[in-house]
Amino acid sequence: MSAPSDNLPPDQPPPGPPPLGAIVRDRAVAWHVRLSSDDADGDDWLAFEAWLAESPEHLAAYEAVEQVWSDLDQVTLAPTVVTLKPRVARRPLPWLGAIAASLIAVIFLGTMLWTGMPRTQTLETAAGQRQVFALADGSHITLNGGSRLTARMGRSERRVVMADAGEAVFDVAKDPGRPFLIEAGDREIRVVGTEFNVLRHGGVVRVTVRRGVVEVRPAATPQAQPIARLRAGQALSHRAGGVEDVVTAADPDAVLAWTEGRLVFRGEPLGEVVATLNRYVKTPITVAPDAAGLPVTAILAVGGEDAMLQSLSAFLPVQADRLPDSVRLSLRRQAR
Repeated sequence: MSAPSDNLPPDQPPPGPPPLGAIVRDRAVAWHVRLSSDDADGDDWLAFEAWLAESPEHLAAYEAVEQVWSDLDQVTLAPTVVTLKPRVARRPLPWLGAIAASLIAVIFLGTMLWTGMPRTQTLETAAGQRQVFALADGSHITLNGGSRLTARMGRSERRVVMADAGEAVFDVAKDPGRPFLIEAGDREIRVVGTEFNVLRHGGVVRVTVRRGVVEVRPAATPQAQPIARLRAGQALSHRAGGVEDVVTAADPDAVLAWTEGRLVFRGEPLGEVVATLNRYVKTPITVAPDAAGLPVTAILAVGGEDAMLQSLSAFLPVQADRLPDSVRLSLRRQAR
């Protein structure tokens, strides 16, 4: 029989590696710290998603860490709890493990007040109006004119449902434990923390990402593999009921310029430009077939109907003729 260790009683086994649960917990804390940092980039979010997909235990551990932080935001601590000093362990824990241990201790020692019941908000703007809304989770939504959506802040997810027509920029607060989901027709957009534009108009959904990573899935089967993962500078277009989702490069600053009162066009045909303008004016604008293909490169200030039409006429050889119920754009007569 071998001699017992000098430092352990004869009946105590030598220390082994930490249990798997502790390793997963510490890893979950590490992810929380990383993703809460301003240094987190698109690769971090993709790696995090891959780690979550490896095992249900990973998701459960991360949700537990997120719940601790969420509860801490709602905790009223007595002064005696605030002044508690951490217990001195025989073997120092790694700093991430110490964070997790401290959080758990506070939860058990503190007085917790959970106020995380789902909150639903209806956000709406009139035609020609832009407005920024702050959600309960710290996210911000900038609604373009004539848009409507509902936002529900739940304990396990944050969900927005967009109306049939509208446009919004989402600046989503980081909260990997509560994904931010947007229903837009037959597509669902999933995001953890990023900034992106969603336009739903004429049966088409277009998603443009300025920062972070966005996943697009079929709304009917949100658990399916993503149709696309969009990074900054990419856009996805999809027509409701169709089978195609087209991913292209995009200029997010140009797409989101409407939030600053500008519309940026870079070579789009006049027919498409008119479709955009019709979301900002009360009198419908039509375009003659002989002018519909004219490429438009211009920056228009969002304003009164007449001012925008005059600006457009300054860039193109077109004239605006007012009819009883619409405005028609056609080639100038002298230019025919």
